[in-house]
Amino acid sequence: MRGPGQRAALHTSIVVGLSLFSWIATTATAADERVPVPRPKPVLEAALHKPSTPVAPPIVATGRPVPRWVTVKASRAYVRRGPSRDYDVLWTYVKPGVPVEVIAEYDSWRRIRDVEGSTGWMNAAMLDSHRNVMLNGRVNTAILAEPKADADAVAFAEPGLVAELVGCKGAWCEISTRGYDGFVTRDRLWGVYEGETLK
Repeated sequence: MRGPGQRAALHTSIVVGLSLFSWIATTATAADERVPVPRPKPVLEAALHKPSTPVAPPIVATGRPVPRWVTVKASRAYVRRGPSRDYDVLWTYVKPGVPVEVIAEYDSWRRIRDVEGSTGWMNAAMLDSHRNVMLNGRVNTAILAEPKADADAVAFAEPGLVAELVGCKGAWCEISTRGYDGFVTRDRLWGVYEGETLK
């Protein structure tokens, strides 16, 4: 059995011990707060935070103007959702000669727009720089012998008819189709730009 003096000494030792532990813990915490935590390197940080969506591929220029008109040259040509054969086919051209507009390029692929405004990707090998046009509107268009409104008609072309574009100047374009050559106003054609001059 301890006496009063021994109990007092033991109490003092416990208090001193607890105070020392508290000082060590406080000092360690303060030291941790003073030491900055290094951030990951930029390359590593980028790798740790990859975007959830793929980055769009860069547009590769061929030196040709974009947009521009081209013609489908393959007898069977697929239009895909993206610039690769891995993408789904949106629609298929089963007849060559149809004019389409190139609105973007990526590698050997061309993003095209058709007469209805639909867009998709085609391989460049399926396209030709030869210029064709398509007759638009809802009624037949007169193909005239001369580039003037009172000229004689050599034929009448139905909407959707594809013709070879021979040239354009001013409001008139010369076309050739099914053995007939003649002139129509530019606004009756899909496949030529406003103000474009062709010889």
